[in-house]
Amino acid sequence: MRITSLAALAPLLLGSAAPAPHYTVVHGWPVLPDNRVLGPCSGVAVNSHGEVLVLHRGNRGTDAKALTLVQEPVVEVFDGATGKLLREWGAGRFVIPHGISVGPDDHIWITDTGSNEVFEFAPDGTLLRTLGEHGVAGADAGHFDRPTDVAPLADGSFYVADGYGNSRIAKFAADGKLLFQWGTRGTGPGQFNIPHALAVDAKGRVYVADRVNDRVQVFDGTGHYLTEWKSATIGRPFGLALLPGSRIAILDGGSNPDKVPDHDGVTIAGLDGRVTEHFGRMGNQDGQFWIAHDIAADRAGNLYVVDIAGQRVQKFTRR
Repeated sequence: MRITSLAALAPLLLGSAAPAPHYTVVHGWPVLPDNRVLGPCSGVAVNSHGEVLVLHRGNRGTDAKALTLVQEPVVEVFDGATGKLLREWGAGRFVIPHGISVGPDDHIWITDTGSNEVFEFAPDGTLLRTLGEHGVAGADAGHFDRPTDVAPLADGSFYVADGYGNSRIAKFAADGKLLFQWGTRGTGPGQFNIPHALAVDAKGRVYVADRVNDRVQVFDGTGHYLTEWKSATIGRPFGLALLPGSRIAILDGGSNPDKVPDHDGVTIAGLDGRVTEHFGRMGNQDGQFWIAHDIAADRAGNLYVVDIAGQRVQKFTRR
């Protein structure tokens, strides 16, 4: 069934008495300077000050045939309330910037699927360290193969989803030492086909957007498989964002045949996987998505969604 039918399907999937979605798009957010547009937007995160960090690819597009660095700023920092552009950085650093995360210390983590590297930055954008070897793919403690996302923890340790080339989740100590890893390519429990995004809840459970397998897998902190969520409402998970009230937002980016998605949207579920609402559809109007790629939430539960093809970030508030 095509994308236009997903909204109609939602009441059947959620139950006949399913409530109307509680999220509405904020028109006119963000506010870009005159004569400015964003490139394909691949990542979004929110820091402790309520600032929204949007990662995009400038004029690069999605693929790179050489290790050519994007020469324009790729990190745009917006005021979460007003949408005003506060600052930007990242020029001359990345090949194909992919995922962005903010840790409890406000350090910023960015994955680069073009260079096979993972970067950690100070809140002001100063580079602190680089993991991986530039342009060299691998699956050992010192290499990645097109890594997609990072989930930093309060103790300084972090998980890396790795990614397009590898099908593993790796956990590193605060000093960058590989602690353990799990996952191989496949469809079984604990296997992946593009582990695309990560989230870790207060109990240490690890949620993985197993993109091409059309499911979210849930593990304990040591990589032990717990369960999976898979349904027509969830669709093809690209992004994950934990929400207040023991909830999670699951971003469906669609199957993207020939770069045109057949569905897009956001599903809200409890941490038991029970779906409570769904909103959005494919399109290029406000509140719609065109290859939605990542999602983030602020402390109030507002959501921010970025599009690859739509080349934009949108804010959704909870009514």
